Amino acid sequence: MGKGCCACKAVSTGVFKANGVRFYRFPVDVKKREAWVRAVSDAKGTKLWSLKSHHSLCSLHFISGEHNADPKHPDFAPTIFFKDAKEVLRRGKERKNRANAREKKKDEDASRRRYIDDIKRLSLKLHSYNKSPLEEPETVKPAEHLEDVCTTGPAGDVPIIEIDSNEKDNKLIQDLTKENKELKLHVKSLEKENAELKAILRNERWGVHKIKDDDSKTKFYTGLPSFAVFLWIYNYLLPKAERMVYWTGNGSAAETVSDRSRQSTGKLSLIDQLFVFFMRIRLGLFVTDIAERFNVSTSLLTKYFTSWLCLLHCELKVLNAFPSRDAIRLNFPESFHKFPDLRVILDCTEIFLQKSNSILNQNLTFSNYKHNNTLKFLIGITPSGIISFVSEAWGGRVSDRYLTEKSGLLDLLEEGDMVMADKGFTIEDLLKKKGCTLNIPPFRRGNRQFTPEEITKTKKIAELRIHVERAIGRVKNYHILEGVVPLSLAPVISKVFQVCCWLCNFDVPLVS
Repeated sequence: MGKGCCACKAVSTGVFKANGVRFYRFPVDVKKREAWVRAVSDAKGTKLWSLKSHHSLCSLHFISGEHNADPKHPDFAPTIFFKDAKEVLRRGKERKNRANAREKKKDEDASRRRYIDDIKRLSLKLHSYNKSPLEEPETVKPAEHLEDVCTTGPAGDVPIIEIDSNEKDNKLIQDLTKENKELKLHVKSLEKENAELKAILRNERWGVHKIKDDDSKTKFYTGLPSFAVFLWIYNYLLPKAERMVYWTGNGSAAETVSDRSRQSTGKLSLIDQLFVFFMRIRLGLFVTDIAERFNVSTSLLTKYFTSWLCLLHCELKVLNAFPSRDAIRLNFPESFHKFPDLRVILDCTEIFLQKSNSILNQNLTFSNYKHNNTLKFLIGITPSGIISFVSEAWGGRVSDRYLTEKSGLLDLLEEGDMVMADKGFTIEDLLKKKGCTLNIPPFRRGNRQFTPEEITKTKKIAELRIHVERAIGRVKNYHILEGVVPLSLAPVISKVFQVCCWLCNFDVPLVS
């Protein structure tokens, strides 16, 4: 078994042996041994370390690679310490390889320059425009006097042969012309190959170009009806996005938009970051999957998602304010003409939540309707099908009446408004205090059957109330809400759900 260093992981075998790492026993000299022991103890950060008879140090801990007997010399005691000896060897080897590569490139460049200079000198001697018009052409000298033909070039280092034969001049020109044509053909083939490789790389690289001018792909990847709508949202958010402070994990950085310079965004452009956000909520893909597609880290992609979620929630909330009576009447569908005072149609929906370890949280989120842990939301739509109200997330245990009372919807209603809902919304007394009316299907009292008038009323309400179910169906097409929502997403699930609802309003109207 080989020796081992007591200060690092180096051993006298394998890669350390191949790199010439040597090992030294602790010195017999008391002063020097104490200096070594003190240096190792300081490096380990403890005074409890004690010297054993088998302990030794490797040459990696000395500046020159070996210890020195002179107390004034820097290698009298070890001074270099690190956590991983293999990492030190690897970095040293990389530095050496980079230095060798630089020297090799330098030599190649010098050789190339010498070759070009030689060609220029030879070309000047071979062509007639380098000679005086009064000079008489000389005949080629015999081979035995070839040493007289050679002269020295301008730099005094390259011999140049003076040739006056037109035949040899023509042959050289033909050879150079042929070589030039071959090089041009080779350059063209390389340019073609380069263009093909760029096209392949462009197709393999993920980005907004995947959906550019393709409405069907835009609908699939983002949930928006067309690429033009995607560009409109991007251009609307761009001034704020350029000043956006990115989320860093403390839960507050991305809540606000600052006028100061934007932080570094990493590898993705702003429009690709928005595309990443839409892919995450629309397709419900895992963060690791999207990060692999866009060649970024999972932590960076999480930063993008949370930052854009907060920005979209802040901006879309302003665009999707609770509409006024005049705005609703301006777009009032013909099918609702029997309910002219109708302001909002209500319904609740639930999404599954990962079971918490906390008994209290399990109790608050358990739904008797779903028989599972859920989160509950109150959604209200206008008669034309636009989602006009979305509550925060509540535990699945809460009742429809309590959720409606605490959601803030009642504060938005005005006297004379009508609210349509199903039988679970027993809020008639709450609405009377606001001067509003409730339109729900009638209850069957005792054992008596419904009257024909009650059956007709139930049918009419069901025909119109189905539109809120269709609106909820659109929201749940954003697959991030599909399945069981992990607890890691719970802190921002209200924003996720509300943004999904507001994005549905960019689609074609549910009721014409």
